Amino acid sequence: MAYQENMLVRQRLRNRQIEALELASSWPAQLKYQNEAPEVSVPREVINQFDDVFHGDQSQLSGPLYSQSEEIALRKYSCVFNDVCQKSPASLPSLQEVFELSAWQELRDAAKEALDVMMVRGPFPEDTLKKDDV
Repeated sequence: MAYQENMLVRQRLRNRQIEALELASSWPAQLKYQNEAPEVSVPREVINQFDDVFHGDQSQLSGPLYSQSEEIALRKYSCVFNDVCQKSPASLPSLQEVFELSAWQELRDAAKEALDVMMVRGPFPEDTLKKDDV
């Protein structure tokens, strides 16, 4: 039972990673989010969402939940993500100002690339174990 619960948690984590990539890769989604929640710093939310769901350790990316290409794509995005975080000020400017930063463009492009790879298999079920791809 513990194995199944662990796998379900990992499937949900994978789905949250896809959602974080969807937001980071889409300026229209970021603008929509900002319009719906003006009190939220959407640039900070883009950073926090991925930071909350990706730790990059080998155990997180192992097993049937990630193909080799997905692991590579997530690690590549993580490198760009970490670089952008290091280059960015602690207090990010408004969303419109962030859109003009070359680092934010790099982040968006890297998120699109990773998302394309992740969407080959797409999100996994939230409440049942994914069947093996056989």
